[in-house]
Amino acid sequence: MFKPLLVIPVICFLSIYLMFHTLSYNSISGEFQVSGKVWSDFGSHIPLIRSFTYGANWPPRYPLFPGSAIKYHYLFYSVVGWTERLKVPLDISLNLYSSAGFASLMILIFVFSAKLFRNLYVGFLSLLFFIFNGSLSFLDFFSKHPLSSLTLKEIIHNSAFPAFAPWNQSLITAFWNLNIYTNQRHLGLSFAVTLLLIFILSFPKTKLIYLSGFILGSLLLLNQACFLIGSVFCLVYFIFSPETRIKLLLSSVGALPWVLISLTTQSFSPEIFWQPGFLITPPLTYISFFKFWFYNFGIHLFLIPLGFLIAPPKTRLVFFPASIIFIIANLWRFSPDMINNHKFFNFFLIIGTMFSAWFITAIFRQNILGKFAAFILVISLVLGGIIDIFPVINDTKILFSDSKTNPDIRYFLDNTPPKSVVLNSFWFYHPASLAGRSIYNGYSYFTWSYGYDQVARERKTIQIYGSVNKAALCRSLKTAHIDYVEYSPGHESFITIHPDLWLNELIPDYSNNLTGFSVYSVQDNCTDI
Repeated sequence: MFKPLLVIPVICFLSIYLMFHTLSYNSISGEFQVSGKVWSDFGSHIPLIRSFTYGANWPPRYPLFPGSAIKYHYLFYSVVGWTERLKVPLDISLNLYSSAGFASLMILIFVFSAKLFRNLYVGFLSLLFFIFNGSLSFLDFFSKHPLSSLTLKEIIHNSAFPAFAPWNQSLITAFWNLNIYTNQRHLGLSFAVTLLLIFILSFPKTKLIYLSGFILGSLLLLNQACFLIGSVFCLVYFIFSPETRIKLLLSSVGALPWVLISLTTQSFSPEIFWQPGFLITPPLTYISFFKFWFYNFGIHLFLIPLGFLIAPPKTRLVFFPASIIFIIANLWRFSPDMINNHKFFNFFLIIGTMFSAWFITAIFRQNILGKFAAFILVISLVLGGIIDIFPVINDTKILFSDSKTNPDIRYFLDNTPPKSVVLNSFWFYHPASLAGRSIYNGYSYFTWSYGYDQVARERKTIQIYGSVNKAALCRSLKTAHIDYVEYSPGHESFITIHPDLWLNELIPDYSNNLTGFSVYSVQDNCTDI
């Protein structure tokens, strides 16, 4: 007999393992240990966290693009930063919040689906389908590693995702495996809060329904895509569930504090464009559309609608808003980068695969043939996810020093005001960022995809570093409201620097003789200009 309580410790172990495995900190060497597959995303997350830990980041500004209100949902990372400010190490703080959010999501998937269909096995299968994605990524794996006596060993020791579009030639995107949750640490909690809202809407007889507005409003600061998802569900339930209408209207008062905070701290510049097809390679046709989603969803593409058709009538309402989410995300782009639409499809799958689970349990109950068919279906739906989990487990570690052993970071912490803006010549894990200071020109993809004018900022950076005399340099620095300038031999290739100006006409406030990394105070060097 299946014992549901056994699911909880497994969920907690998996959550804690994934988060601590992909980010840790060596207190002896003073180094972060970050998995290679999360290294790039953490180049944005850690500076944002540290801006709340060591900086004076209120009202919030994006520390990789100072000068305007933040466009990114900052709530999760600000709480991590404020927790580190209370002397809890960053890795402990981030990993515990990440683990709690991811575990909460999995528990809610299990509980909600089991309660919705009144079947524990639906809950178990829904959770299983979430952990092990149903894409056909195993086809890509076996095309590179043909079946043989070594297959099991090759799966266990695999360190690369077989399907990782749009960054490789696969038709299957990179957004279905668990790497998406170890990278985007706020995503698990965001989905958990959204699913909690749907849980309350689906069972509105409890007084928790009056918290709906408050929960929905929190998503403005936690994850804007989830706010849209939650809004669609609230609207659909308001229209089709008369018993919730008055309660939802009354609960909307709870959203007002979040709306006020959002309007006074965030800058919304939505870019909603008609762009059908998500990441489907043009031309978009009925065939290319079907093929893309079949490879990415696997047999779920068939089982989800089949499960809906045989589902109890009371369960069907939850599928309607989920299908709306799937449709609109296939038609419109909601940010500069279409890739960001993946969140809508991830959440659609969370709801949709509950119906796959219901269909499989239904045929399992029929006869021996149904039991065999159900077994084959489950294997085909988790095989790609099983293969995909080993690249996370086997990922290499990238080390970088923190303030304990990096004098460049220590300089910014001890000698610059928390609100300082530093002109930087290189992007990732800049010492100023790790000290919670803002750098003038963050990594192009981050700033562009969040909706900032990355091109203008890079042009200004090139112009400042390309200055040929002190007067022009100082005028540009003051116009850009820059407090410190960093000079490094390892600058980005698009920057041209005239060393004579920096080495002969300017006096550094700090120099690292081993690396050539130097920092110049604008106030000290430009007082006479």
